[in-house]
Amino acid sequence: MQPGPRTYDAVVTEQSTVRSAFAPWDRRELPGKFDVETSARRVGHYKWIEMRTFEVLGGWVATVPELDVKLRLGTHCYHHAWHAELWHKRLPELREMNPDRLTLPANDELVAFVAAMSEPEAPDQTLEKLVGVYRVLVPRMIAAYTFHLNNTSSITDAPTIRSLGFVLADDLDDWREGELLIQSLIRSPEDAARAAEHQRRLEVLMVAAGGIAGPGSIGDPYELRPVGEDA
Repeated sequence: MQPGPRTYDAVVTEQSTVRSAFAPWDRRELPGKFDVETSARRVGHYKWIEMRTFEVLGGWVATVPELDVKLRLGTHCYHHAWHAELWHKRLPELREMNPDRLTLPANDELVAFVAAMSEPEAPDQTLEKLVGVYRVLVPRMIAAYTFHLNNTSSITDAPTIRSLGFVLADDLDDWREGELLIQSLIRSPEDAARAAEHQRRLEVLMVAAGGIAGPGSIGDPYELRPVGEDA
């Protein structure tokens, strides 16, 4: 005997029991590259470097003689203050993960980099000031934040992704404005040599630090290479 036609209620019940956890238009992946501890550690490093950058730029506002540079530094330093606040809010509010204890530099090498970046103080060292921030530090920030954005879970870490979007938008705009200022200050071969030498010195220190979050700030492009494969 042939089975009779299924009723509407039976069809609806059958379909509802096999519904996917994710809608067909939602192709986000649940697991991200970072566990809670790793993410918290990185965010603590982000907060530390943003706070230091705010302090350095704010200190320079009073000493640079060029009015257009002074105005840009004033705007950018408050961007970094807001970024530090965003990262503070993203730190876990767990007893074993106290936000203040997580607000640390990635390593001593990064502390040395910040000290060297903030060294230029004289009014005639505006070029060195800008090179350190906009040709070394800010590009490293953009790289680390982009790596984090591309490797975290868009489901479980959506608030961090939102913060990264805000921070990257500011940093990309600030980098562009800073580079324009640098180019406007390089007016001779001697200026070009000054800028290149200062950048070289700071790049060496940043490489030693491994980036704003330490080694692995942008991942390791060699970690998936087959064992024994030559570089």
